[in-house]
Amino acid sequence: MKLSDLGEREIINNIFKIGVVKQEKDDCAIVPINDESFLFSTDIVSDVTNIPKGATGEQIGRFFASVNLSDIAAMAGIPIGFLSSISIDPSLEWDILRDIETGMHHVLRSFDTELLGGDLKEGNGMTLSGTIIGRQRNEKIRKRSDVRKDQIIGVTNSLGKAASGYVFYRSGYNTVSGIEMMMGISPRVKEAQIMTESGARFLTDLSDGLKSALYQMKSDFGLAGKIVEHDIPVHESVNKASEISGASNVDIATSYGGDYELLFTVDNENFRDFASSMESNKISVSFIGQIWDEKNIIFDGRTWRPIVGKGYEHFSRMPPIGSIRS
Repeated sequence: MKLSDLGEREIINNIFKIGVVKQEKDDCAIVPINDESFLFSTDIVSDVTNIPKGATGEQIGRFFASVNLSDIAAMAGIPIGFLSSISIDPSLEWDILRDIETGMHHVLRSFDTELLGGDLKEGNGMTLSGTIIGRQRNEKIRKRSDVRKDQIIGVTNSLGKAASGYVFYRSGYNTVSGIEMMMGISPRVKEAQIMTESGARFLTDLSDGLKSALYQMKSDFGLAGKIVEHDIPVHESVNKASEISGASNVDIATSYGGDYELLFTVDNENFRDFASSMESNKISVSFIGQIWDEKNIIFDGRTWRPIVGKGYEHFSRMPPIGSIRS
């Protein structure tokens, strides 16, 4: 059976069944050291899956650092160091590699994080593999397994920006803006630390979209989301992307990922205090539903209906966004 027949999540499930992975299915591996733990994660970007043609070296470097930092954010961790391994075509201009390093350093420095070293090899195309290292006190680390029935579900900021950028890029409507919308992500490291201090429980980043995160939560923990469509914060670009592609606003905002916002839960009894803390700290959050133990469903204003599909996943063909094909 080919990997493309399985898809990313089933491949990972099978790897866990082999017994070679000793961690939970979280955004980072946790290595406890007394009252604190080190957090480790690794993420790859490449010109096959992540880097659109026309992206500048600085955009690539910023994106590369940001997606790795986002995994630390998803555990409410504090980043402390980064390792990069780069395989790159020797025919590439030096200026592009210089700009990749510059963009990467710019993002890392903004989070008081250092590049600790890495590796550079010649290869075909461009593949960048990062390893991010963080730390956090054990009681402040947030795991996906912290999800519980009746918790309130929320997301940071808005959803659908990256998917809209993809529509703009693929359709030719505005390729320059589209690339920046896909690549110009902001890891929510500082927000996550304040959120966990204020009582956030379950945390994960929406690298693959809301549908994907809800599907994975149901698969891993048997808990699901009751989502109210009207409460999903939709990025201002989604209306235009919907007009171009023919896909619905909610589909663009939930099915394709790439926004790297945080999905989180809050205990019901702490909801008001948490919301007040977010307002005073100027962190934009929206509360979109509740955890329950049935199936993932969404209220469209008239009726509850099942949330269909797994969202985006690697090793599978990207689902079309309306008329926009991958």
